[in-house]
Amino acid sequence: MTEQSGIVQDHWTREGVLARIDAVLLEMGHDPEAVTPEILSGVEHLHTGGLTTTQDQAEKLALGPDARVLDIGCGIGGPARYLAHTYGCRVDGVDLTPELLETGQVLTRRCGLEDKVTLQLGDALDLSFPDQSFDVVWCQNVTMNIADKAGFLGQVHRVLKPGGKFASTEYSTGPGGDIIYPVTWAYDPSTNFLDSEHEMRAQFADAGFRILDWTNYTGLAIERLAQARATPSKLANHLVFGEDTPERAGNGRKNMMEKRIIYWMITAERN
Repeated sequence: MTEQSGIVQDHWTREGVLARIDAVLLEMGHDPEAVTPEILSGVEHLHTGGLTTTQDQAEKLALGPDARVLDIGCGIGGPARYLAHTYGCRVDGVDLTPELLETGQVLTRRCGLEDKVTLQLGDALDLSFPDQSFDVVWCQNVTMNIADKAGFLGQVHRVLKPGGKFASTEYSTGPGGDIIYPVTWAYDPSTNFLDSEHEMRAQFADAGFRILDWTNYTGLAIERLAQARATPSKLANHLVFGEDTPERAGNGRKNMMEKRIIYWMITAERN
């Protein structure tokens, strides 16, 4: 693991994630040992917009039981379980953070999806899978923490089959000025590596991808953050990210509203 990877791992580590989720499940009248992706949907989709973003992103792909998917930066495995549960596909997930993976492995077992979902420790810049292993590589809100975009996209390209799809939701810089910190992925510039839209598009092309869809998702993300703030849930991502989650999410919304950052939903094809 590189020094930068260790810094990112430390940023996302909040000990006791599973215990906090279990306590809220019990409070809400659920048996923690008998849960479903539907019950967990409020807490397990950790990216901007939550479950609805996952659904919108998945609808851009032709997924089915024969598809093999790699989720890079899988967190506690919510999107991986959603894809397996909804489409029947086989999903491997990798993440840098042991605390999140261990929580995700338990939740996957409790959901009865161990035969379709495997979550393991892994670095996006050094994937352990053979060349051309996957039909789809899936990524949500991850590259903000990755400085080496060429190395990351090179790994995605390597593990995808020819014609395979790369589905991603990511931020770029915007015209509105410097980012207001803290945000969910960074307390300061040391873990923030956003590029402009122009730079992102060039990086995709240089890595051997053809853009199929490049949607500005900012407006919907702003709306969904506002909805989450107006109707807070006990079973939400503050259990994973920490008690300062509302402040960081609020800054993220402000950054988008002021066009300091732009949120994109991207589908690309491996040449």
